[in-house]
Amino acid sequence: MCLKSSFFTVLLVSMLMGISVANAEAGLELDPTDSAWELQKNQDNIQVYFKSVEGSDVKAFMGKTIMAASVDSIVKVMKDEATCAAWVRGCVMAQTLEGESFNEAYQYGINDLPWPADDRDYVNKVSTYNNAVTGDVTISLAAVEGFVPLSDNVRLTKMKIEYILSPISENETSVIWVQHTEPGGNIPGWLVNMLLIDIPFYSLTRLEEVAKRPEYSSAQFMYDSDHHITGIK
Repeated sequence: MCLKSSFFTVLLVSMLMGISVANAEAGLELDPTDSAWELQKNQDNIQVYFKSVEGSDVKAFMGKTIMAASVDSIVKVMKDEATCAAWVRGCVMAQTLEGESFNEAYQYGINDLPWPADDRDYVNKVSTYNNAVTGDVTISLAAVEGFVPLSDNVRLTKMKIEYILSPISENETSVIWVQHTEPGGNIPGWLVNMLLIDIPFYSLTRLEEVAKRPEYSSAQFMYDSDHHITGIK
């Protein structure tokens, strides 16, 4: 799997992969079971769907796959800031600003874009919760203001992301990733939609590869008395 080797592709992927959700989009519903999702590509065990979003020229996308990795290992990768560049296209750095709990934290990150485009940065609130009955883990991301002053980077402000991880077996996980973004700038919606389809292929493939590394494949959740996740080791 590969991305088209053009400036606009790299630019767009870097913008879209910034993990943030605009407050303006907080009410946007991206239900994976919505019948409005339309299959765009089915390749290498990854399916990509699009659907229209009211008031936007940019489609929402949904990536679906089954990974040969445990929910624990996948979540540990996502929680480890050091892995950002390993599976998120264009990621330069990510760091926790506040909050050390498993369930809630605030993070800052920077995405590198090639000249002449400005780099993108973001501040987001990351919320993680699990279903004690089904074992599903959901990670939601929402942009917030403050924490880090604005800089020469372009602050990402309009994006909504949700990852839904469902255990199939001890070492097999269903992964659903839904996202909508308004990348801003002068990139037209039709171009965004044309390139958007490749993003889940790039990232989901690499996420699985990292989750299989020994330091992540041995991950185990820690639970409280109600079987809610409190941490990971």
